[in-house]
Amino acid sequence: MKPLLIGALIAVFSLGVVLAQEQTETPTPSFGPVLDDVLTAEVEEVISPADARVTTCTAPTLPNFRPYVIRPGDRLGDLLAGVDNLTVTQLALLNCLDDPSALPVGATIWLPLPSATATEAPEATAEATAERTPVTQAEIHSLTSSSEPVQNLEGTTFRWEATGLEAYFYSCPADPAVECLRPVGANPVPLRGSMTVRNFHYAGPARYRLEVIGADDSLVEDITVNVVCSQESLGLVTGNPHCAETPPRATFAAWQPFEGGVMLYFADTGEIWVLTNADNRVRVYRDAFVEGMPEPEISNIPENRFAARRGFGIVWRQLGGPESPLGWALAEEIGFDSARQPAGRVSFTTYIQGPGDTVYAVTQVPGMAEGFWTQVAG
Repeated sequence: MKPLLIGALIAVFSLGVVLAQEQTETPTPSFGPVLDDVLTAEVEEVISPADARVTTCTAPTLPNFRPYVIRPGDRLGDLLAGVDNLTVTQLALLNCLDDPSALPVGATIWLPLPSATATEAPEATAEATAERTPVTQAEIHSLTSSSEPVQNLEGTTFRWEATGLEAYFYSCPADPAVECLRPVGANPVPLRGSMTVRNFHYAGPARYRLEVIGADDSLVEDITVNVVCSQESLGLVTGNPHCAETPPRATFAAWQPFEGGVMLYFADTGEIWVLTNADNRVRVYRDAFVEGMPEPEISNIPENRFAARRGFGIVWRQLGGPESPLGWALAEEIGFDSARQPAGRVSFTTYIQGPGDTVYAVTQVPGMAEGFWTQVAG
């Protein structure tokens, strides 16, 4: 090996030894860099914002919504009392609740602030204020409701008067056998005040509680009012006794029974609805009849059977007349006062008042040529 190359290798080796000695002289604790990395590194988010539920279950981010912990016996409709711009179903969707009628106890949901507000009594006079001494013992002097029974849309005004350090007024499960716990995060109300609650969603008993806190004790008093629906409901609701969102809309109608179904005409829309028994389907047609149009002669009509006439006749013949799923008519058409009522604010189902006590439930999905029907009364 050449002398110059050997010298260069020796120099590099010597420099490495010197650097190693310098690093050995100033050792760095092994936990130092590890701890520093943890403190300065970005924390990975465990709950991904890409979760599809975030786009629909938006209650936690909506303004004027507050967190609420579900208690045993709670019902969404009771918790929505005082709120008139949201349905039970919509609230369940906003909170990602699987079933509006089955609430997970202990879970936190978000509720809109009700329109009901508590107001303090007028200011006391200077003389009364000067003579008054602070009362720390809890006492409830009165708790009343302004009406009984209570119309669900009109509501009622609760008034109370108490002494103590602070008071709370809140809803309870309707069943008196179920324990009523003060909601987590409940705000205090004046010791003398009132609260008006409207837009009850359920008929039946509604229970509220006044809780007064003293220095060494506390008192509670419940008040229960009977809520009745402000407007008639044509259909029935299974489960909780929900009051109708909108009143029935009256209209003049015509009705005719057939061997295989019925035909209905509504004057307000100029529509003819064909309800067939074999498939429980509904088909809707525009009434094309004009006064003065000639009626075709129908022969060979069986005894106790009839041919459809006027607007019903035009649709009946287009469907095949007696060979159609309707068959022959069982009676002449009659006129009567009908009404229609949506089953819910966003429901595809409408309740229709037929002759007498007859009520039909008709479900029509936009874009579908046929709907579905069933008779629910009469």
